[in-house]
Amino acid sequence: MDQKIVQAIETFLHGLFRIAGETALLRVSAGEEGVFVDLQGAQVFVGQNQRALRALAHLVEIYLKHTLGTDVSVQVDADGYRERRKAELRELAFQLAEEALREQKKIVLDPMEPYERKAIHEALSNFPRVRTYSEGQGEERRVVIEPT
Repeated sequence: MDQKIVQAIETFLHGLFRIAGETALLRVSAGEEGVFVDLQGAQVFVGQNQRALRALAHLVEIYLKHTLGTDVSVQVDADGYRERRKAELRELAFQLAEEALREQKKIVLDPMEPYERKAIHEALSNFPRVRTYSEGQGEERRVVIEPT
């Protein structure tokens, strides 16, 4: 990964946290689709929902575009939120698949982030007698679970 990108992200986030009166450890690494930033100890973001993390990622993307002229996709996690969320989504997926089978109807979920939709699809990929697919565009994209 380009060290200029890593340094710019660290500079921006440390400055932002300093203004907010926070301290945080951060690790920047190459992610599945761009840059992944793992925050630890940033109390302002710990326990926050995905919108706060997505907003922070968006600010970092804007900063990188402005300072380096680079279009980079950034994902931010705080104290393992994404992994906890994936575990919650797997449980939800199994419950909803059972409901879809029991009621013999399709279930349309609320719009989700791409990694959340992926967690649902993966959880149910081997679940018998149901299929999943995504529908919608952009921020309105959602998962559908239906009996086969």
